[in-house]
Amino acid sequence: DCSNITDFFKKQNVPVMTVRELFDFITDLNINDENIDDYLAEAQRKATSRTSDLCEDEKIDEEVFKQAYIPKNLSQVIDVENDVFNEDREILYHSITGLKPS
Repeated sequence: DCSNITDFFKKQNVPVMTVRELFDFITDLNINDENIDDYLAEAQRKATSRTSDLCEDEKIDEEVFKQAYIPKNLSQVIDVENDVFNEDREILYHSITGLKPS
Protein backbone atom coordinates (compact mmCIF):
# COMPACT_ATOMS: atom_id res chain seq x y z
CA ASP A 1 0.00 0.00 0.00
CA CYS A 2 2.80 2.44 0.83
CA SER A 3 4.37 1.73 -2.56
CA ASN A 4 1.09 2.38 -4.36
CA ILE A 5 0.54 5.67 -2.54
CA THR A 6 4.09 6.83 -3.18
CA ASP A 7 3.97 5.82 -6.85
CA PHE A 8 0.63 7.58 -7.40
CA PHE A 9 1.81 10.91 -6.03
CA LYS A 10 5.19 10.65 -7.77
CA LYS A 11 3.33 10.39 -11.08
CA GLN A 12 1.54 13.63 -10.15
CA ASN A 13 4.95 15.30 -9.64
CA VAL A 14 4.36 15.71 -5.91
CA PRO A 15 7.41 15.41 -3.63
CA VAL A 16 6.87 12.24 -1.61
CA MET A 17 8.31 10.35 1.32
CA THR A 18 10.14 7.17 0.50
CA VAL A 19 8.19 3.97 1.04
CA ARG A 20 10.12 3.40 4.26
CA GLU A 21 9.53 6.94 5.51
CA LEU A 22 5.80 6.61 4.84
CA PHE A 23 5.66 3.23 6.59
CA ASP A 24 7.47 4.66 9.62
CA PHE A 25 5.11 7.64 9.72
CA ILE A 26 2.03 5.42 9.62
CA THR A 27 3.22 2.89 12.19
CA ASP A 28 5.25 4.97 14.66
CA LEU A 29 3.39 5.06 17.98
CA ASN A 30 5.67 7.89 19.17
CA ILE A 31 4.07 10.31 16.71
CA ASN A 32 1.22 12.09 18.45
CA ASP A 33 -0.81 15.31 18.37
CA GLU A 34 2.02 17.25 20.01
CA ASN A 35 4.76 16.32 17.54
CA ILE A 36 2.98 15.44 14.28
CA ASP A 37 3.33 18.94 12.79
CA ASP A 38 7.09 18.97 13.39
CA TYR A 39 7.41 15.44 12.03
CA LEU A 40 5.48 16.31 8.85
CA ALA A 41 7.42 19.55 8.36
CA GLU A 42 10.68 17.59 8.49
CA ALA A 43 9.28 14.92 6.15
CA GLN A 44 8.20 17.61 3.70
CA ARG A 45 11.62 19.26 3.89
CA LYS A 46 13.29 15.92 3.11
CA ALA A 47 10.88 15.14 0.27
CA THR A 48 11.26 18.53 -1.41
CA SER A 49 15.05 18.55 -1.07
CA ARG A 50 15.35 15.05 -2.54
CA THR A 51 16.03 14.83 -6.24
CA SER A 52 13.22 13.39 -8.34
CA ASP A 53 14.90 9.99 -8.56
CA LEU A 54 16.53 8.15 -5.71
CA CYS A 55 20.24 7.36 -5.96
CA GLU A 56 21.20 3.73 -6.49
CA ASP A 57 21.80 3.06 -2.78
CA GLU A 58 18.40 4.51 -1.88
CA LYS A 59 16.71 2.42 -4.58
CA ILE A 60 18.37 -0.71 -3.21
CA ASP A 61 17.34 0.20 0.35
CA GLU A 62 13.74 0.71 -0.84
CA GLU A 63 13.64 -2.69 -2.55
CA VAL A 64 15.20 -4.45 0.43
CA PHE A 65 12.64 -2.83 2.71
CA LYS A 66 9.76 -3.88 0.43
CA GLN A 67 10.95 -7.50 0.60
CA ALA A 68 11.68 -7.54 4.34
CA TYR A 69 9.60 -9.70 6.66
CA ILE A 70 7.71 -7.58 9.17
CA PRO A 71 5.74 -9.53 11.80
CA LYS A 72 2.10 -8.53 12.13
CA ASN A 73 1.90 -9.52 15.79
CA LEU A 74 4.35 -10.41 18.53
CA SER A 75 3.66 -14.14 18.30
CA GLN A 76 5.35 -14.01 14.88
CA VAL A 77 8.58 -12.65 16.39
CA ILE A 78 11.05 -15.52 16.62
CA ASP A 79 13.62 -14.20 19.13
CA VAL A 80 12.14 -11.26 21.04
CA GLU A 81 14.94 -10.96 23.60
CA ASN A 82 17.64 -10.88 20.95
CA ASP A 83 15.72 -8.23 19.01
CA VAL A 84 15.09 -6.06 22.06
CA PHE A 85 18.66 -6.11 23.36
CA ASN A 86 20.57 -6.16 20.06
CA GLU A 87 21.18 -2.51 19.23
CA ASP A 88 23.36 -3.29 16.21
CA ARG A 89 20.42 -4.23 13.98
CA GLU A 90 17.51 -2.18 12.83
CA ILE A 91 14.26 -3.93 13.71
CA LEU A 92 11.44 -3.07 11.33
CA TYR A 93 8.64 -3.86 13.78
CA HIS A 94 9.90 -1.62 16.61
CA SER A 95 7.65 1.28 15.64
CA ILE A 96 4.57 -0.96 15.40
CA THR A 97 5.08 -2.44 18.86
CA GLY A 98 6.07 0.76 20.61
CA LEU A 99 9.63 -0.47 21.19
CA LYS A 100 11.16 2.24 19.01
CA PRO A 101 13.19 4.68 21.12
CA SER A 102 11.67 8.16 21.12
